[in-house]
Amino acid sequence: MTTAAAITPDGVSELSVKELRRSILARWGFRFSALAGWAVFIAVWYLFSRFVFTPQQLPQPHVVLAEAGNVLTQGGFATNIQASIVRVVAGCLLALVLSVGLGLVIAYSQWWRRLLNSLLLFIVSVPTVSFAILSLIVLGISPMGPILTAMLVATPYISMNLAQGLTGVDRRLIVMSESFGRTRQQIITGILIPSSLLSILGGARLAFAVAWRMALLTEIFASSKGIGFQIRRSFESYDIRGMLAWTVLFVGIMLIAENLFFRQIERRLSRWRSSDVGTTR
Repeated sequence: MTTAAAITPDGVSELSVKELRRSILARWGFRFSALAGWAVFIAVWYLFSRFVFTPQQLPQPHVVLAEAGNVLTQGGFATNIQASIVRVVAGCLLALVLSVGLGLVIAYSQWWRRLLNSLLLFIVSVPTVSFAILSLIVLGISPMGPILTAMLVATPYISMNLAQGLTGVDRRLIVMSESFGRTRQQIITGILIPSSLLSILGGARLAFAVAWRMALLTEIFASSKGIGFQIRRSFESYDIRGMLAWTVLFVGIMLIAENLFFRQIERRLSRWRSSDVGTTR
């Protein structure tokens, strides 16, 4: 009775304000830690370029940024960036289509789960440079090489996350849908896929990062266009500034895709799921 009497509207409002303050402080703390991490990284870079290596071996950060600015103004920048982005996106889309089928099979077939889990784990454990070299041997200098290697490397991550999401779906929803005469296709499209969207997105984020690195590595060996090709060309001409400049631009594109695309989609899906749960209740 004493506990019940202590719970008042003013007390609930005060707790809500405290939770809001904690979330704001946690958000700003995360941002500050990220900025501090980048500041430490740049400071260490300056120290190594000043006292450990020569400016030719490791140019200072402001020199690399200036070179990156020069690269941005070059005529071939847009062509190379577009080539790399198209290959990564195409590889990820092919991996997503393939992973939907594999995830469904892994989640609901024990025999296929054992077979495909072993195969997917094998693909994950193989060094990525092996796929790049194999692409060069089989396909030669071809734009399909980075696309297929990106698809091959990204598929296990999306499939495993999708299978985990599907196995976590409430079985009572499936039983209730079957009792109301819903077909298997309606259950898949109306319950299984929507309930696994966050798992698919988590796998897609990881797959995009892995596919981006895989496509870059393949472009170094088996491409005549793209960021990887430009890094290789800078390396062959001993242009360390150019190589690091293209690498910085590569990292920048990944950060932009992460913050402006995947995080925004994740927030909207989280809000949609929360509002959907609230409506159901």
